[in-house]
Amino acid sequence: MNAWQEIEDLQKKKVELEFQLHSLEEKERTLAEKARILEEKVAIQELEERLKVKHDTVEHLESKVSELERKVEERVKKFESVVIPEEQEEDKTEYFFK
Repeated sequence: MNAWQEIEDLQKKKVELEFQLHSLEEKERTLAEKARILEEKVAIQELEERLKVKHDTVEHLESKVSELERKVEERVKKFESVVIPEEQEEDKTEYFFK
């Protein structure tokens, strides 16, 4: 093989390797972008899961508070219905004895 032929073969090999390198660099960029996108999707899914859990917890607490407020209101009404008539009776007796 003469020198010119060897130089030509080496240049072809160099061009082929540069093409492969460029191809791999492009694939690397594409995969890196895809990885970033997938990382963001995973982060969003995790936040959505945490948000759902928190929403369920808040909903449960709102329901509990509502139920407790209802019970307090019932007890206040029950107490008032027992105490107020007695107080009214006291008021009447005070009126008569004045």
